Amino acid sequence: MKYYRAHLLVCAGTGCVSCGAFTLKEALEKEVARRGLADEVLVVATGCNGFCERGPIMMVHPEGIFYQRLTVEDVPFLVEEHLLKGRPIQKLMYVPSPGTTPIPKMSDIDFFKHQRLIVLRNRGRIDPERIEDAIAYDGY
Repeated sequence: MKYYRAHLLVCAGTGCVSCGAFTLKEALEKEVARRGLADEVLVVATGCNGFCERGPIMMVHPEGIFYQRLTVEDVPFLVEEHLLKGRPIQKLMYVPSPGTTPIPKMSDIDFFKHQRLIVLRNRGRIDPERIEDAIAYDGY
């Protein structure tokens, strides 16, 4: 199994797909390849993350950084700043209300932080078309 330093987990749930998730995923793949990062950064379409109104959304692992309402235009800056320079982008993070601090991790958002996921513990992590992903996360 190949190891990557970062996984870009693009939500491919219905809400995110209707907002352009597949176009976003394709743009990420192209930019990652253009920057020579294809051997160290993997772009994955996952199942629903559960925050459809903010789509398309993406999680960056292993840090767990959560980006929302992404556009194709955001991609070059995101790859440059986050993946090459190691600086997560606050303006692409969730902000609970105007004037408040961006929340970098989905697990710290009020709606999600009190949830205890059992059946859906691997939501947003597994490519639904790869059985190897389910096995790797003990989901099979």
